[in-house]
Amino acid sequence: MKRRLALLALCGLLLAGPGRAASISGLSLPDTYPLAGQTLVLNGLGIRTLTIFKVKVYLAGLYVAQRSRDARAILASPGPKVVLMQFLHKASKEDVEKQYREGEAKNCGHGECNPSDKGDFERLIALTPGAAVGDTLAYVCTQRGLRVLFNNKPVADIANPDLATRILAGFIGNNPPSEDLKARLLGVAAE
Repeated sequence: MKRRLALLALCGLLLAGPGRAASISGLSLPDTYPLAGQTLVLNGLGIRTLTIFKVKVYLAGLYVAQRSRDARAILASPGPKVVLMQFLHKASKEDVEKQYREGEAKNCGHGECNPSDKGDFERLIALTPGAAVGDTLAYVCTQRGLRVLFNNKPVADIANPDLATRILAGFIGNNPPSEDLKARLLGVAAE
């Protein structure tokens, strides 16, 4: 009888289909991210706010092969990682460049970054467009480098694994945009 109930429960789960998307403050991203024949899982979800007025700029999700609350382990893992952002506020090309430059100053301002990454970083800035509300930007970080997708279309492929790690570290490393966003992407903060 117990075996039969377990089988019925399993069938019920399979028929129910995929789970609901994860959400925060009524905003959501998918629970999974398909990538080159594998499915990454959502590790955490957060909102980036700016100014004292807490303007919601983007919703971000971190997708990994296996969930972890350890930023160092995620950064060191050989598998692909994706940061998916959905813009909640428009951002001009100048706004986007300003955010890149502020992130670079926080994360590389004291010689932490490899100087040979500078050319690829400048190329990344040049290729990333401004955004309207609802647009998405994905950073696909692999051992081969960084792929940037804007509204699911490739805008940059940069064969620089170090830059890929640096971009990811810009979200979950020692100097994130905000500690709250980092904690949420690592799945250690609750709404």
